[in-house]
Amino acid sequence: MKSRKKPVTLKTLAKALNLTPATISKALRDSTDISLKTRQRVKQKAKELGYQPNLLARSLIKRRSNIIGVIIPNLAHSFFAEVTRGISDRARSLGYEAIIMLHDESAIIEKRILGFLSSLNVDGILIATVPGVENIKLIDSIHERGIPFVCFDREIDAQRFSSVTIDDKRASMELMQKMIDLGCRNIVFLGPTHDLFVAQGRFEGYCEALKKNGLPFNEDYVIPCGINIDDSYVRMRRFILKNKPFDAVVTVSGLLAYGAGKAILESGFSIPKDVRLAEFGDNNIVHRLGVPFITVDQNPYEMGTKSAEMIVDLIETGEKVEPPKHVFIDTKLICHHMKNSFSKECE
Repeated sequence: MKSRKKPVTLKTLAKALNLTPATISKALRDSTDISLKTRQRVKQKAKELGYQPNLLARSLIKRRSNIIGVIIPNLAHSFFAEVTRGISDRARSLGYEAIIMLHDESAIIEKRILGFLSSLNVDGILIATVPGVENIKLIDSIHERGIPFVCFDREIDAQRFSSVTIDDKRASMELMQKMIDLGCRNIVFLGPTHDLFVAQGRFEGYCEALKKNGLPFNEDYVIPCGINIDDSYVRMRRFILKNKPFDAVVTVSGLLAYGAGKAILESGFSIPKDVRLAEFGDNNIVHRLGVPFITVDQNPYEMGTKSAEMIVDLIETGEKVEPPKHVFIDTKLICHHMKNSFSKECE
């Protein structure tokens, strides 16, 4: 079994070049205290030996790591994949790197991640938090120790933390109005209605749109479920077996739309002839159904770039924003016409 090679340190370079570790450190940082010739010698030797700076040690000295922690539910959502791409690209352009970590909608995992990022001395944390309040005290504690937080997609507490989200209620009302204009009258709402921040606004928009159009609210047409395919599939099947007339399903995410769509198709209904399907986030998985559907495009890449800009601003100013800043990302409705293999903004 091969023994693990010892890491190349400042002392290793100092010994190889017969210089002091302090001189090596200054040369690598391009300090003008060190001659250009010596700086070039040191950098060349560092390259030959494969020297990598100890970022953690450097962060302890500088009290700045230039690392942003990013906590998301999972990458099965194409929405979150695009958000993190926006975060990563913009953070890098501003001189920071992003560490992406997944909580899988588990408060226990989120708690462990928060502790890890705090001990890593990240400069700031971007978070799409787990539903519920289990980790609020821990987040408050980390925040009070000087690590700023910015929420994206989901808010924690609008009174304490800045955020970058869409206007979920308004977007939901626009989506519902589109469905009603298409002739839908018995519209099912599928997803959480209270615990998840984004779902609250989307459910409120659903109710408001019904009221605005003089349509009755029927609790039987509200199907609470978790954010996963299996749960949405099972609950949609149960609803269908009740033989209640329905002509549209609005879901809070693409994963739920896929599960519901699968149940609808397996039950012998046609999409969109019998039932129209709509969702938030344009999760790529919905396309696997091979049917037309409508999505609320949340501009995830822009959400990511705006989130990165906001957290870097908090890091570099070192000031708490009072009151917290809230940025809304514009949305638009997209109609996916699978038959002709194209998508366009809904007119």
